[in-house]
Amino acid sequence: MICLFTAKGVNHMFYRPKNIGTALLLLLISLCTASATKADTVTLTGFGNTLWEGAPVGPYPGTLNGNSTSLLCVSYDRHVTAGVPFEVTINALNPLGVSNALYGPQLLGYQQAAWLYDQMLANPSETGDIHGAIWRLFTTGVPTTPGSDWWYNLATTDTATLAMIQGYDFSRFRIVTPNDRSINGQQEFLTTVPEPTTMLLLGTGLAGVAARARRRRKAVKTEEA
Repeated sequence: MICLFTAKGVNHMFYRPKNIGTALLLLLISLCTASATKADTVTLTGFGNTLWEGAPVGPYPGTLNGNSTSLLCVSYDRHVTAGVPFEVTINALNPLGVSNALYGPQLLGYQQAAWLYDQMLANPSETGDIHGAIWRLFTTGVPTTPGSDWWYNLATTDTATLAMIQGYDFSRFRIVTPNDRSINGQQEFLTTVPEPTTMLLLGTGLAGVAARARRRRKAVKTEEA
């Protein structure tokens, strides 16, 4: 035991390990205990009511650590069972966060997916085609339609859109990555942490893209007629 005396004369007693190995072991145990955190958990509560080429599309309802949220699947070739919880890691949509993601480190791909997610919210009638375009960013073998081709090309090759994406605010997006990264692991998702002011600005910024989408739909209908 070591006795220390403060300026006030209080006697403090400390335990001194008999050897350096014991001291290091105690320090390691202390650090592990202090840094231990509960794993984040996701549970899907459904898959929505919209199908595209036989697959459910759109943000899926679910819970994140028990709190209700919407989750947009970016993994076409992976599967999740509704009602079955699974552990995940949550990262911001930035270079460091993407480096820990399932399809990292392609930052631009996740940015394009997040941008398309916002277009989906602004153009609900285009949900299937937009979701198909998002899946194509990360997975091969995704079905294609004229509509999904249009959205995919808009996000990946259109100069004006790419410039918009470069200046886009992705701070409210989170990447929800399954801890099981094996081929049999769960899907990866995008989710958002919305703020009222951000969503208001977002709504005004998407108006032009929504107008372009409406013109595209009219053009397709005219060609079909």
